Amino acid sequence: MNKAKELLKELQNLDMDIQSRIDEINELEAGLLSSPKRKTDKVTGGQARKVDDVYTQLIVMKEAIEQDTNEVINRKIELGRLINKLKNPKHRAILRMTYINKMYADDICNSMGGISYPSYYRLKKQAMIELDSIISKLIVIDSK
Repeated sequence: MNKAKELLKELQNLDMDIQSRIDEINELEAGLLSSPKRKTDKVTGGQARKVDDVYTQLIVMKEAIEQDTNEVINRKIELGRLINKLKNPKHRAILRMTYINKMYADDICNSMGGISYPSYYRLKKQAMIELDSIISKLIVIDSK
């Protein structure tokens, strides 16, 4: 069950990673829009640097961050698809609500028709065991 726990923890943290990259892109765009429109920027003791070069570097940085963000989003989709492979719909629902929607246990219990906390934790544990089994099978297939 360790591999399932690792992947679910990764899934849970991907939103934070994606948001930080989006914030970084927004800051770069704001910098591009607010930069002075002079021919050169002078640095004391250094060479004059064309503003166009700075813009080019910022655009390249923005494109790299966007590409990295797309990779992280694709990873989130990939992990979500692993959850979709679970046969039991309650197991899928619990893992999605817990690790993708980041809902609290009491909210999940209520949304699943008022199940008890012990039922929630039992279903979650069963779902993780099933997910770990799926991951193990995928690892065996990939290694062949």
